[in-house]
Amino acid sequence: MRVNLTSGDKERIVVGQPLPFSIFSSEGSLLLAAGRVVETGHARDILLSSGACREGDKKTWATNVADDDSTERLRTSPLIAFQSDYRRANPARGLPISMARNGTSEAFRTFVAGVHGQILIVDAPRRADGALVAVMPRQAWLCRTFQGTSAFRFSGTVLKVAFEPFPHLYVEVPKTVEQRKIRDRTRATVLMSAVIETPVSAQCVVVDLSVGGGRIATSDEVALERHQPISLELSLEMNGTKYNLSLRAKVARLFGASHSEHPRVTFYGVSFEGLSELDGCVLNGYVNSELALELNSLWQVLSLSAPG
Repeated sequence: MRVNLTSGDKERIVVGQPLPFSIFSSEGSLLLAAGRVVETGHARDILLSSGACREGDKKTWATNVADDDSTERLRTSPLIAFQSDYRRANPARGLPISMARNGTSEAFRTFVAGVHGQILIVDAPRRADGALVAVMPRQAWLCRTFQGTSAFRFSGTVLKVAFEPFPHLYVEVPKTVEQRKIRDRTRATVLMSAVIETPVSAQCVVVDLSVGGGRIATSDEVALERHQPISLELSLEMNGTKYNLSLRAKVARLFGASHSEHPRVTFYGVSFEGLSELDGCVLNGYVNSELALELNSLWQVLSLSAPG
């Protein structure tokens, strides 16, 4: 027996505010407990699309759930938890780059904060515990980054180490760098709710997207196989218009549970097939607009500080 959330219930689910009641799925899984903050609009979308009943309704509804598996089913949705953590752990900070002393030593992920000619202004690399990595002027560091469709590798010379107003380095890029094309199309990092048809419907989260395909995350209860045909249903908004897309795709890669903090979330690479001209144009426009915002660090700072 499914007890749908009322329109009044849905209005009380507000992004950035604690949830006034617990929400359960039609199978009895706890999607989000009362008092937990609804972190993003994507998390709210999942609650609205998957929520079958709230805490007050569950007393009568729960009698339809078998006692032997009710404890297992009453657990936090892995996709809700993943979305909340992913958003916090991946703030827009700049262009990612890794630095290592040589090809066999540990690589440290950091970000390019600015560029002046052949000089990169780079956040000082840190270890996993937050401690700064020892970097000295005139040292050469092996730098790697992925930009657009290509991977780049070069030996950058540290010109200066500064600590104010934040720890950062000035790294000179040599006149010649190694470039290797990895993809035919640019891909944007995203975090959006979607539905896959396998043909059974299941919730998923798209974590990167291109005109040719993307990478999705699902609950470990959803098992997909390589080359399996699926349909991906998602909504993209551009210039005030919402486009509801139904994209035919195939599972191209199996990444498995590749996020150590979310073992119940499984990742897959998908490739789109037979895109219509409109679908291709919408995807291309959306991906490029996301990339433009990702690269626009000034917009990021100002938008985060603006009210509303």
